[in-house]
Amino acid sequence: MKAIRLTCLSFLLFTLVGSGFFTSEVHAQESSSIDFDKPIVLVHGIAGAGYNFNSIERKLRSVGYNQSDLHAIDFDDRSGNNFRNSRQLSEFIDDVLSNYDVDEVNIIAHSMGGSNTLRYLTQLDGIDKVDKVITLGGANRLGASSVPAGVDFTSIYSSSDLIVANSLSRINGANNIHVSGVTHLLLLTNNRVQNLIIEALES
Repeated sequence: MKAIRLTCLSFLLFTLVGSGFFTSEVHAQESSSIDFDKPIVLVHGIAGAGYNFNSIERKLRSVGYNQSDLHAIDFDDRSGNNFRNSRQLSEFIDDVLSNYDVDEVNIIAHSMGGSNTLRYLTQLDGIDKVDKVITLGGANRLGASSVPAGVDFTSIYSSSDLIVANSLSRINGANNIHVSGVTHLLLLTNNRVQNLIIEALES
């Protein structure tokens, strides 16, 4: 009986490998134009935390990212303070890049995380360390009046966002994308928004 169980287990394992069960992540990467060598840094907003991006992380894994390449910061100051948080973000990104053979990250930021990111880019020499930035309901114009040259910036915002005004999210030099029917917090979990994130990473 034990021999039969082992034979069945071996057959099941062979079938899974043969069917590509363990290579779906590789296939997803091969069919995408995303640069998977660049890690993703996830930046939360006021009173937020890294776990706010759990749904987005699942989406990123579904298109080929490894969990180990998704890095969510947890700010010591949850008040959104631009000065303290941009400095902590700078140190965090340096730590992330020290483990890679690339010199740029991509950033996905929510709410005040967009402002913190822009201050990092414009005031703390972050431009050379960032390829793409995608903000979700970002309070972008609290960090800068326009996107610095050299950064591919996408701002996704919703007319149903009652927390951050659309006028703060729209910013010169960005690909400003308006959606409707998505609240401020649902920008983190909405499937339509997540598809836009993937499109921005592929562009």
